[in-house]
Amino acid sequence: MNSRALKIVVAFVVCVLIVELVLRFAWGFGTPALYIEDADFEYMYAPNQDIKRFGNTLITNEFSMRSKPLSDKDNIRILKFGDSVINGGTPTDQDSLASTLLENKLSKEYAKNIRVLNISAGSWGPDNAAAYLKKYGDFNCNMIVLVFSSHDLYDCMGHEKIVGENVNYPNKKPFSAIGEVFNRYFLPWAKEKLGMNELNYAKLDANQISTVNANINSGWNFFIDYCKQKNIPLCVILHPTVNEIANKQYNKNGQKIIAMLDSTKTPYVLELNNPIYASMYRDNIHFNNKGQAFLADEEYPIIKNMIDNYSNARKGN
Repeated sequence: MNSRALKIVVAFVVCVLIVELVLRFAWGFGTPALYIEDADFEYMYAPNQDIKRFGNTLITNEFSMRSKPLSDKDNIRILKFGDSVINGGTPTDQDSLASTLLENKLSKEYAKNIRVLNISAGSWGPDNAAAYLKKYGDFNCNMIVLVFSSHDLYDCMGHEKIVGENVNYPNKKPFSAIGEVFNRYFLPWAKEKLGMNELNYAKLDANQISTVNANINSGWNFFIDYCKQKNIPLCVILHPTVNEIANKQYNKNGQKIIAMLDSTKTPYVLELNNPIYASMYRDNIHFNNKGQAFLADEEYPIIKNMIDNYSNARKGN
């Protein structure tokens, strides 16, 4: 190899290394949030992760919650179940999540360890959440909050094989940051432009991955019955899409969910009844940081009322 060719090779290698380092350390590529597969609730984030990506921190605890580890010093625990809306994914920093905002605010206000545990995964429905609760228990919680949307009426688990199969649900770190950018972002983009794309999970609204059928998701009745039997306060928050905000009403499935909650006398909050705007979203269904703050403010009086009732009941004893 002559000197000119050698210089070209060296220059190319140096450029590749620089790109690799910039992608890895400036953007967090090469260290994606990893998933685990589960026979009961399909999948969720792997436990005990602490990663930095797109400038945001993502933490999972020992139970794969997007929350800090549990502690014997926890005074009150609220289990908050949902999909990618409350999970936020890597576009949402840990400190910007509604669950974190609430946990910090309430803990400071009551001078106690108030936990708002974020149990969620992209495309989860009530049956995924119910399966998680059946497997791990309720962690001696004082309240359960469900945050789901209109499409979650019928959207049931399908147990599709996606962890480790779909690039958006990795179960191990990629060999390089450049490789991840190519396989996870550039290749799907190129296929879409060429009309060659298969099902693109990254662009689906929450809970559209699972099989949709004519059966109402079993998780709804499970949580309603479970909380009544255990005497655990339950509240459902019905989260609208941007389209529903524009239409100023929930779609037919959302209306059916509301009717079901009314018939079972289950407390609920309709976000459409509050000042919610498309500017709080980063797409048709997911909250941005403003939306997460809105959700925290929305949940605050509900959870505060539960804490006050719980405290008063203990004083009475």
